[in-house]
Amino acid sequence: MRIGVMILPTARWREARQSWKMVDELGFAHAWTLDHIAWRELAGRRWYSAMPTLAAAAQCTRRIRLGTLVASPNFRHPVPFAKEALTLSDLSGDRFVLGIGAGASGADAKVLGGVPWSPAERRDRFTEFVEVVDQLLRQPCSDYAGRFYSARDAWIDPDGGARDRIPVVVAGSGPTGMRLAARHGDGWVTNGVAARRGRVPPAVTPELAREQIDAVRRTCVEEGRDPATLKVFLMNVNRAQAAFSSAAAFADTAGRYAEIGVTDLIVPFPRSEPPYEGDLRVLEQVAADVLPMVAGD
Repeated sequence: MRIGVMILPTARWREARQSWKMVDELGFAHAWTLDHIAWRELAGRRWYSAMPTLAAAAQCTRRIRLGTLVASPNFRHPVPFAKEALTLSDLSGDRFVLGIGAGASGADAKVLGGVPWSPAERRDRFTEFVEVVDQLLRQPCSDYAGRFYSARDAWIDPDGGARDRIPVVVAGSGPTGMRLAARHGDGWVTNGVAARRGRVPPAVTPELAREQIDAVRRTCVEEGRDPATLKVFLMNVNRAQAAFSSAAAFADTAGRYAEIGVTDLIVPFPRSEPPYEGDLRVLEQVAADVLPMVAGD
């Protein structure tokens, strides 16, 4: 199992850079940030953009993979976004991982002033967004004419086809996200479910994760894909218990998820205040004592 850390983009860079350097130097496999204009209870407080944050992180880290967890169609168009992803991959020395999700209602969904999308439109936009981003990252130049998105003479990657495509991780606890992950993803990611989507933070348990993993594996088979080729990312952002409450608790959690097929576990970087308040000393102890026991390729 690989262990990653999610760092909220809330601190000025002179402070934030120390967090990114720390997780790199401690040996974590990947580091992520959320991609929002505003987010939950931190709306109205300091919150920075994901892509420039990751570009800066690429310059102060050496080996750790860096990614969005997750970007969505809420306020993005596939063409400039694919170009940004390509640039980030170059800046990081091919360490960038592109996480994509459907997004949700809330601040991001209304910030551009349009009519709110129905659940059906959000699902259809998500499908088209993933399809066109995948195409843009695979071909030197693309044309695409869809219901929601279009591209004409989109020169994204002049080396497209000559090197591996940027890794794509698709989020989704429902059939659409699982199908898109099976068709287009290098990995699939879940953070569980929320009792009220968009209003209550999601939570996950090993039992729920097992059900979802079984479902995404069945979807792979239906799509003609070997389930073993799809990495399984689990974002453990449960609010009830801090991920870094103790090294022993972390080791137990990681072991339980590894047993059910999670290949990559992601947990929040401990903050000095909610959400995700925690002790940095536990993070360091996990790196020293737990990572060597669970680390995988």
